[in-house]
Amino acid sequence: MKLNRDKILGFFKKSQNKASVILSDKTKASNTIKDALGKAVTNKGDLEGVWTKLVLLFAVSKDYVNGDYTEIPKRSIIAILGGLIYFLSPIDVIPDFVPVLGFIDDIYILNLVYRQVLKDLEKYKVWKDAQGKIIDLDGSTT
Repeated sequence: MKLNRDKILGFFKKSQNKASVILSDKTKASNTIKDALGKAVTNKGDLEGVWTKLVLLFAVSKDYVNGDYTEIPKRSIIAILGGLIYFLSPIDVIPDFVPVLGFIDDIYILNLVYRQVLKDLEKYKVWKDAQGKIIDLDGSTT
């Protein structure tokens, strides 16, 4: 199956636009992150290849929305939240209910977002380490 990269990126752009709007409402942003985390945990086996990246994306977005970590550029948070919105959508380029293939486009977008914000995530990890907190596999911190 050949992925239509332009179509996927078009859907992602729409997800980023939604992220810009949702980001102005802390409750909606938190609920979006929580819903995406629930979907990720439920489908962890299908997401093995991106799981650690996904956990980091959840952690930084939660810390940003909660106001704990605001040193990340807004464009990076919009990209991350846009990726989570894309992931959360059951109807995207390849619908998630399609066996085996359903998460291919989601994984593509999550990897794309991760690469786009990698430098910001590295700074976040340094900050998190300085806090003495570790990022757990469920996306929470201890």
